[in-house]
Amino acid sequence: MSNNTFQNEILELTRHHRNACKAYDDICNGTSGIWDADPLGPFLPVSIFKDLDLCSVPMDQIKRQLTSSGTTGQNVSKIYLDAETSAAQQRALCEIVGEYIGPKRIPMLIIDSPDVLRDRSKYSARGAGIMGFSMMASKRFYALDNDMNLDWDSIRTFIETAGGGPCFAFGFTYMIWQYFYGGLKAAQESGANTPIDLSNCYLIHGGGWKKLADKAVSNEAFKEGLKSVCGIEKVSDYYGMAEQTGSIFMECECGHLHASPFSDITALNPDDFSECAAGEWGLLFLTSTLPWSYPGHRLMTEDWGRILGEDDCPCGRPGKYFEVQGRIPKAEIRGCSDTFAQNWEAKDGALEVLAGTYPIETGVYPAQADTHPAQTGARPCFDETVLRFLEDLSATLTKEAAYRRIPELYALGFWCRPAHLQKLKERQANQSHSHRNGKGLVLHIAPSNMPTMFAYSWITSLLAGNSNVVRISSRMADISGLLLDAIRSVLERPEYAGIKAQNSFIQCPRGDRTIEELSKVAVGRIIWGGDETVKTITEIPAAEGCVDIGFPDKYSIAVLGAAAIAELDDDELQAQVHRFYNDTYGADQNACSSPRTVFWVNGSAGDTAAVGTVAAKTETVETDQTAIAKNRWWEALAKEAERYDLEAWMATEKYRELCNAYATIEGLGPVRNWGNRLYVIPCVAMDAPLWKRAAKLGTFYEWDVDAIEDIASLLDAKIQTVVTNLEGLSLDVDRVVAIGEALDFDTVWDRKDIIELLSK
Repeated sequence: MSNNTFQNEILELTRHHRNACKAYDDICNGTSGIWDADPLGPFLPVSIFKDLDLCSVPMDQIKRQLTSSGTTGQNVSKIYLDAETSAAQQRALCEIVGEYIGPKRIPMLIIDSPDVLRDRSKYSARGAGIMGFSMMASKRFYALDNDMNLDWDSIRTFIETAGGGPCFAFGFTYMIWQYFYGGLKAAQESGANTPIDLSNCYLIHGGGWKKLADKAVSNEAFKEGLKSVCGIEKVSDYYGMAEQTGSIFMECECGHLHASPFSDITALNPDDFSECAAGEWGLLFLTSTLPWSYPGHRLMTEDWGRILGEDDCPCGRPGKYFEVQGRIPKAEIRGCSDTFAQNWEAKDGALEVLAGTYPIETGVYPAQADTHPAQTGARPCFDETVLRFLEDLSATLTKEAAYRRIPELYALGFWCRPAHLQKLKERQANQSHSHRNGKGLVLHIAPSNMPTMFAYSWITSLLAGNSNVVRISSRMADISGLLLDAIRSVLERPEYAGIKAQNSFIQCPRGDRTIEELSKVAVGRIIWGGDETVKTITEIPAAEGCVDIGFPDKYSIAVLGAAAIAELDDDELQAQVHRFYNDTYGADQNACSSPRTVFWVNGSAGDTAAVGTVAAKTETVETDQTAIAKNRWWEALAKEAERYDLEAWMATEKYRELCNAYATIEGLGPVRNWGNRLYVIPCVAMDAPLWKRAAKLGTFYEWDVDAIEDIASLLDAKIQTVVTNLEGLSLDVDRVVAIGEALDFDTVWDRKDIIELLSK
């Protein structure tokens, strides 16, 4: 197929899907600025099929639904196939694979169990692969029974049927290694069965290498292992996915993956989706001429690879050839929410106490013990020994090179400085008018994706005079580990032995009964996380009188006076933008106090009163001053964001959220983007509560208003922080702070005085 013919087919598919699938058309309109240099239309993130039902033909024409593979608890992709698309996929697969095994139907050994095809109206990726490759089979045999054990009779019948002639086997990479190779290897070592000879068989496998990479099994070791147990020499991996069934990429004799006449592949830079040069690693983007019933013809994968060349592979096959390194490494997004509540079910198990690298060694608690941790006594609020300990911790974090170079650790050290703690002490004394003491043992459920949040929670309770057990997620970030090292180094000093004896940092599996046992003796529980986490923990029975302090989902906004921004000189603007960058990008914009939406207030600088009358959004007119302010602000922020470490997984996650927004929210204008580090989404109308609008990793909604009252009418109970450049701004929210102060922690959070609640 010529390049022009291929492009024309893709253009026709793009037009069809835009006309037939509203969500896809909305995504095309919204992301047009990102793909303005590509005439073929936008790519969809492959994971969006897990979030949305995307279909481009009437549902009564759908004959089959495919689902991608996924681990327990994950959403799976839903791919809707009509007869035309299904037939096209089968024809393409036969043509591609026929080049390797020949055009005639030959006996096929399916390295799976018959059970996988139980429901023929809904296929998993395994089932779809089996059915697709079965089109080239004269007769099918299964190598495994329904218990995933080798079916020796079936394998021998397959060999007899092939009679030494051409035949092929198909299966998914991990299953072949785990069950087929593993079973043959065990039989070979025990001598329990007669060796089998598959030297005339061509093995095709796919499904990814992640599980085998964990077992240190390379492509070469995979092939050598199979040759040693059954004599197979011809082995081809293939690259493909349920979201583009049919247009697979086969591995040639030289070990290269090849595009077919039905497909194209490109490696793009995650920074700005520009095309990578040959040999340069990037995100893999796939194009296929086959999907008609669903808009899957242009896909952004989550795989890392590189184009090796075109039309010059030593195997002689034309077109692009490439290699795949694997799935892009994906870290946890930082934020206040946690996933503790997901699939939480109490179960027996020993408590894992942090030891070795992070030896806070006090407090080894049996999971079902009827006693509470030793030395859970209380101290006076702002105890002098505690204050000296925190002063030393502050010095460690702000002066030692291993810690001070990390902004989050330096910020915590600065927060713990004596002058700040003295202000907190004076404020508490002024409002309490009495001497207060801690209550006893406090249990902390810390978020997994804000690496220093556990320490702020712990220190606040420590200042209140309590002993503490802090549960830290097993997905602890490196920064959390460094912070625990710093805490340990100070607690090891003899003068702080008493504090060490009263405080422990633990890890226990989600659902371990440790949380239940500690809840029986705790006088307080501080729970950081989403709504589900708070609900899950508070439903666990607690000691009589236990105080639960929960911090569920919240969102934050920015309210910027346009005139004030427009009138800043360049240095002043840069200073403001730098602080705003820290408020947002500093926590990947995922902290509850990081603004998601920016309201631009028309009118004179510093005027927080209504400008004119409260007007409907359709009547709000962007002034020249507002336009100047917005352009200057976003251009400056884009420049500031050049230092943001946008990893590949972040680019895919961010773009996925962007596409989801355009597919599900009405009233959004096309995104303005500066590469992938900054997305700005104009709002034409506010049709949903702000807290439902996911925005992270440098994504901002923006809306113009003529009056503060326009904003106040939109806020709900989920609002937490308003970041502003306007003096005297008054809104009924938890916090109104100046730009640069969004992430500043206070012992009064979400209108809850933690020290007051945890002392008596």
